[in-house]
Amino acid sequence: MSAPGTEAPKKKGKKLLMLIVCVVFSAAGAAIPMLVNVPALFAKSKEDKGKEKKDAKTAIVPFGEVVVNLSEDRLQRYLRVKVAVLVEAEAEKETTDLLTKKKAAVKSAMIAHLAGKSLKDVSGSVGVTRMQRELLEKFEDVLYPDGNSRLKSVLFEEYVVQ
Repeated sequence: MSAPGTEAPKKKGKKLLMLIVCVVFSAAGAAIPMLVNVPALFAKSKEDKGKEKKDAKTAIVPFGEVVVNLSEDRLQRYLRVKVAVLVEAEAEKETTDLLTKKKAAVKSAMIAHLAGKSLKDVSGSVGVTRMQRELLEKFEDVLYPDGNSRLKSVLFEEYVVQ
């Protein structure tokens, strides 16, 4: 058996070593945020904010309402949407004039596209988002056949499925 006095220094030495390691790591952990400006890593620069404000200049151009019967076998269901178009602010007058001139063609393209949809296709947030994307393509095809679209997105003021 070993003497009782020989084990005590080993335990105290291990405890002291653990205490020193904990203090060092705690101090280092506290010092890292002081040395590295963490909020600055995630913050946007003033130039980025300025660019966003310049890019954010948009206008909403109302289009109107469209009602279509959905493609359902058993029940008569319909979709009624009231649509507006989000455009670049500089193109508001141009887009308004184009929509006025080509309203019948745009409405016809929308009706032809939406009439082929089922209840499942137009339901839920995924269906609504898909409809916005698809209708934006239809608007662009009719209004800007050259591909120089100024449209940002299609907005639904009303979206009713019955």
